[in-house]
Amino acid sequence: MKKETFSVHKQTVMANRLGFRIWANKNNKSELISHLDANYVDLDSIPGERVPLDIVSREVAQTAELAQEANLGLAVIDLVDIRITSLGMAVQQALLPLQQQKLTVPLDILLSLISRYFQVLSEVVQVDVAKNDEGIWLSFIPCDAETVSYHQVEGAVYGLVKLVDYFHQSMPEHVRLAHVPDDLNYDLYQRCLGCIPQFCSEKTQLFYRFSGEGRKDNLPLLLSPVIQLHQQQFPDKNFSDRIRLLLSAVLGFVEPTRDNIARVMNLSVSSLQRRLKQDDISFNQLLLAVRQQQVVEYLTKGEITAERLAFLLGYKAKSQFLKAFRQWFGMTPSEYRKTVLLQ
Repeated sequence: MKKETFSVHKQTVMANRLGFRIWANKNNKSELISHLDANYVDLDSIPGERVPLDIVSREVAQTAELAQEANLGLAVIDLVDIRITSLGMAVQQALLPLQQQKLTVPLDILLSLISRYFQVLSEVVQVDVAKNDEGIWLSFIPCDAETVSYHQVEGAVYGLVKLVDYFHQSMPEHVRLAHVPDDLNYDLYQRCLGCIPQFCSEKTQLFYRFSGEGRKDNLPLLLSPVIQLHQQQFPDKNFSDRIRLLLSAVLGFVEPTRDNIARVMNLSVSSLQRRLKQDDISFNQLLLAVRQQQVVEYLTKGEITAERLAFLLGYKAKSQFLKAFRQWFGMTPSEYRKTVLLQ
């Protein structure tokens, strides 16, 4: 099977390089800058706007080795003005309609929105959002565990924390890190993340506590810039792939209907169906494929109730979901996890 390739937007790479230059100057290590500049990949030599993840990871590893900084990801992101990064400006654009109406975006929707933007601009990690009665867990999963270092993971975690703090003035209540850094700088973790992480955890996660349900009626409006950004970053993606991405984004938040998807895409329902027909696929086929893919991913990550799965996949009732699941796989979700995924 061909290995999946991942990438990072050039502006993200440039922001990281700038952050390191600032860090080196502040820490009397400016002599490292010229050495790294001479060995950095020329971004202009790479076609398009994205850099392969393995190139970015090698660059980070080389920088961390020369800098001898145990928490390079935290240290660099700490010096980056997150508001003027591509990610910060993209989120600002998405929230503008709400700000103009003097509305505050609910924390759960903001976290989902930021995580989706993050994954468009940087495929260093996948950010999964899971909500329960007490709050929201964000799980950070390296897209390529063989090359991504803990410096990159910590940088991704702190970047998201800074964005949430800026747009919502909220900090995580708990932080779990799957790694242990080469040196434990508790003061740095406390200042950056608002608490001391639990190291050597099963997963790298943030937990945000919130009260009440977030409003969902504004989510299609917020997702429009996400789709526009995805189209800019991945211009070679066909129309059905863009609809697939959008369906993945709205499941669990709004009803995944043709009307909702067409509204986000600024299309009529007839135009949506016509363009999908050109890709030789229907809306229902795409929705089915996305649901089947996501349910396997959820089951792979651990125990999860049928009620929760039904909600995450956009079903109105548990019974409706279980009937569909049995039609797909000929068994219940718990049986599928035990007999297929855990073998």
